[in-house]
Amino acid sequence: MTSSQPERQTLLGFLRHELVPRPGRMRAVWRITAGSTLVVALGMVFQIPLPAYMAYIVFLVSREETAATLLTAIGGALAATVAVALSFLFYLLDASEPGLRLPLLAVSTFIAMFFARTSTLGPIAFLAGFVLVLSQTLIDDVPSAEVLTRILLWLWVVVAVPAFVTVLIDLAWGENPVQLVRRRADELLRRTADILDGRGEADPVKLREEAVDTMALHEHACLWDRQLKAKTAVDLQMFEGLVTLLSLLCLLPKDTSLAARVPIAQAIDACRDALLTGTAPRVRECVVDARGLAALDGASRPIILALARTTNELLKSATERPVAVAPALKAKHLFVPDAFSNRGHAQFALKTTLAVTLAYCIYTLLDWPGIRTAITTCFFVALGSMAETMHKLSLRLSGAIAGGILAGFCIVYLLPHLTDIGDLSLLIAAASALCAWVATSSERLAYAGMQMAFAFYLGVLQGYAPASDLTVLRDRLVGIVLGNILMSMIFSTLWPVSALQVVRSSMSKAIGLLASLVSDATSENRLLRLTVAQELVRSRKLASLAFFERGLFSSPMSDEASGRLALGQLDRVAAAAFAVPSQGSDVVEETALEGERGEAARWLSETAIRTGQGRSPPPWTGGHPAKAGATAASRAQREAMACLQKEIVDVAPAH
Repeated sequence: MTSSQPERQTLLGFLRHELVPRPGRMRAVWRITAGSTLVVALGMVFQIPLPAYMAYIVFLVSREETAATLLTAIGGALAATVAVALSFLFYLLDASEPGLRLPLLAVSTFIAMFFARTSTLGPIAFLAGFVLVLSQTLIDDVPSAEVLTRILLWLWVVVAVPAFVTVLIDLAWGENPVQLVRRRADELLRRTADILDGRGEADPVKLREEAVDTMALHEHACLWDRQLKAKTAVDLQMFEGLVTLLSLLCLLPKDTSLAARVPIAQAIDACRDALLTGTAPRVRECVVDARGLAALDGASRPIILALARTTNELLKSATERPVAVAPALKAKHLFVPDAFSNRGHAQFALKTTLAVTLAYCIYTLLDWPGIRTAITTCFFVALGSMAETMHKLSLRLSGAIAGGILAGFCIVYLLPHLTDIGDLSLLIAAASALCAWVATSSERLAYAGMQMAFAFYLGVLQGYAPASDLTVLRDRLVGIVLGNILMSMIFSTLWPVSALQVVRSSMSKAIGLLASLVSDATSENRLLRLTVAQELVRSRKLASLAFFERGLFSSPMSDEASGRLALGQLDRVAAAAFAVPSQGSDVVEETALEGERGEAARWLSETAIRTGQGRSPPPWTGGHPAKAGATAASRAQREAMACLQKEIVDVAPAH
C-alpha cells in the first residue's frame, strides 16, 4: 500500500460526524426542500410526466453556492437539448431496426464516458449520453412513434423546469461564492492561529484539506465577481501561504514553547482582520523574540522561522492592491493532454459500455423493464478506481434501501389519507428535508442522501394519484443490485485500477515537485508548495477509500512493513522541504549548501520514481551538514537542511 492506515471509527461515529449541523447546512437543506416541493406541485398541477425525476433533478442541480448551481443548470439544459436532438436522429435509424439499437446504445455510452474522462465538456457529454441511452431504451416499452415523440419532447421540459426553479431559488437565497470563500479562508486562518497559540486542537492535515477545497471554490467566485480576476495572483499567494503554514504545523513539535508561537498567531490574526476589512494589517511584520529562538532546539527552530517567514508573506499579500487589469487568459483545450495517448481513458469507457450493454440485454431478455435502474447504476457509479466505484456502489445501494423503506411506509400508512396537492406537498417537503440533510454531508456520504431521495420519489410519485403499488420499489432495488454486480465483476476483472495505484502516482508527482523545490529554493518556486499540497490531499482522499477494494487486489503488507513510503511520512518530508526555502538570506551559505540540496533533490527524484513503481525509497547516501554558522541566517539555513535530512534518514532504508 502507499498510505498510512486510516483511522478506525465505528459506523455510528462516522454518521455522527457526517450528520452534525454546520454553518450553511440548514440554508442548503431549505433551498433543496423548497425546490423539490415546488417542482412536484408544478408537475401535479400541469400533469408533467415523470414528476419523480423532476424532483430528483433539484438534488442533482443544487450545489453549495450559486455560481456552481447556475453552471450545473446551464450544463444540464444543454445536455438535455443535445440528447433530445440526437434521440430523434437515432429513432430514424433504429426505431424499426432493433439490430441497430444495441450498437448505437454502446457507441453512445462509449463516447459519453470517454468525453467525461478526457474533455472539458465532460459533464455535458456525460449527461447527454445518459439521457440519450435512456431514451433509446424507451422504444421497447412505447411502440407507438407518436407517443414516443411526445414523451421525448416532454423529457426536455422534465429537465428544464426543475433546473430553472432551482436557479431562481439560488439566485434569491443561495450562497454567494465570493462571501463563502472569504468566510472559509477567515475561519481557516483563525483555526491555524488557535493551533499555534494553544487554543485549538484541530488536525492540521484536515485543515489543509479544507484549504485546498476552498481554493477550488475560488474559480467560481471569479466567475461571479469579475473584479476578483485581477486579484487571482494575490489570492493564490494567500492560499499557498495557508497550506504551507498547515503543512509546517505537521512537523512542529508539540512541546515548542508558546513564547515562540504566540507572535506568529498574533500576526495571522492581524492578517485575518486585514483581509476582512480591506485595510492594512495592524502588524507589519512577524518577529519572533531572539531569546525565544535561542531557547529552541534544532528541531523546532527552523520550523518556527519558516512559519514566521510564511506569515510575513501572508501579511505582504494582504497589503497588496492589485491593478484591475484583465489577466492573461490561459489557452483552453478541448481534451486533456493524454486523452489519446493514455489507454486508461478508453479502457474505462469500454468497461462502462460493457456493463451498460449487459444490463440492457439482461432486462430485455427477461422482459423486466422495471429494473432499468441497472443502467443508471452503471452510469453514475463508474469512477476511475475500483475503490471509488465500490464506495459509490455502497452509497447507492444503502441510500436506495433507506429511501425505499421510507417510501413503502408512506405508501402503506400515509398516502391513503392524503386528499390534495397541499397534503402531498407537506409529505414531499418533510422527506426532501431529511434526504437533503444527508445529501449535504461530505462526499463520503452525500450520494447516499441523493439515492434516498430518488428511491422515495420513484415510490411515492408514480402518477397523479396516490401510489398504492410497491412493485416499483422492488424493481428499483433489483436493478441497483444487478448494476452493482455487473460493475463489480467488470471493473475488478478487466484492466482493474486500484485506488492505491492512483495514490502512488499522486505521491510520486508530489515528491518530484519537492525535488524541484529543494534544488531551486527561490521565491519563484513558492507556488510549487500549493501543488504539492493539492497532490497530498488527493492522495489522502483516495487512500481513505482503500477499504472498499480490500481483498480485490493483493496488498498483504502495510507501508511500514513493506518499506514503502507512507502518507504520514511524506507529510513530514514535505514540511521539512517547505522549510528549506523559508529561511533568512545568506548568499555565501546558500552557495555552500548547494551540494547538499542537490543530494536531497536527487534522493527525492529517485524516490518519486520508485514510489510510482510501488517500491521502497533508495538508501540515503548524503552527509549531515554542520549546524554551526557565522550568521543567524547561515545557521537557520543549515538547521533547515539538517531537518530535511533527518526526515529523509527516518524514511530511507539503512545501507
